[in-house]
Amino acid sequence: MHETKCDVLIVGAGPAGCSAAFFSKLLDKNNSHEIILLERLDNDHYDRYHTMCGEGVSGELFQDIAPIKPSCIIEKIDKIREYWPEKVELEMTMNGYIIDRPTFLNGIIDRFVRLGGKFIQEPLQDFIQRDDEIKVKMTTGESITTRYLIAADGPNSFIRKKLGIAGRVKTLVQYVVEKEPEHNTLIFEYDECWDGDYKWIFPHGATTKVGFPFRTHRVREPFEGTILTKQARKVAFGGLQNTVNGNILLVGDAACQSNPLTKGGIRPGMVAGRMAAEALLTDNPRAYAERWKRSVFASPLFLHAFDRLKGMNNKELARHMAPFRKGVNAFSNIKAILLYPEYFNLYKAYELSNKVGW
Repeated sequence: MHETKCDVLIVGAGPAGCSAAFFSKLLDKNNSHEIILLERLDNDHYDRYHTMCGEGVSGELFQDIAPIKPSCIIEKIDKIREYWPEKVELEMTMNGYIIDRPTFLNGIIDRFVRLGGKFIQEPLQDFIQRDDEIKVKMTTGESITTRYLIAADGPNSFIRKKLGIAGRVKTLVQYVVEKEPEHNTLIFEYDECWDGDYKWIFPHGATTKVGFPFRTHRVREPFEGTILTKQARKVAFGGLQNTVNGNILLVGDAACQSNPLTKGGIRPGMVAGRMAAEALLTDNPRAYAERWKRSVFASPLFLHAFDRLKGMNNKELARHMAPFRKGVNAFSNIKAILLYPEYFNLYKAYELSNKVGW
């Protein structure tokens, strides 16, 4: 049985794992650390899995992960439109993109390898953490011994579960529809039936992506155009009490870091991946946990707002949006605070979400 040794092993090559791997090598100026990125899926399954996403990101993401630049862009996004019950409609500007997520991530993996990193596509079977060493066993029988392990293995994280850490996980359903989309615009429809979430309609080239939370009872969805593909995937949100266990660091969906309000996970995952890489290059994993907890991405406002929305019926959803019927501006913001103080924390969460939710 072959055994490989490394300084940092990243498990999972999604947004958080790719970011952690890339920055682990980019910031390793002397190229003195052996970094391995482990991905369980083969190329075809990897590409299919990562298209199961709205693929929307804000332009600010690329300030967080510089020198990675916007690439693999399917659509430039200029605005967001929201539909609330009782015909409340809001429109806001957005600087963002729809990206080809698998191609974008594959490009980051290629850069990681060119910087001297090692990329392996094999499923993890088990791991044991002892003192300052973690031994990972693969399904092939081979093993990797590492000093640090970054768990980026998704919402159903095997590593998180084996550590005995619970997380909030939700299933989302998405249809790719053969219909010309409303270009440059993200559309959100809010209703009590979505339990604090929403239905989304995103442009995707010549097609439209329509998605919503999975429901145990059937939801009749009218679609204009032919359904090309039906997809489903889980997201993990709401955060963890601690993102570090010994020399194991959890990032992305493995750490339940998707935004509770938007369910956007690409930006927080990639930010967390970079934070984890920076902490390990100074041999201080706790620095990652502390830095993440202090970051705006981990604000408790988001989860509190989501839990509040879950308990609201359509009448209340419309009522708390009433101040913005004529637009979102300084006057409507003052009106909301003065006339609807019971929703103050919700309004604060929305404002913050507009800045960092995507």
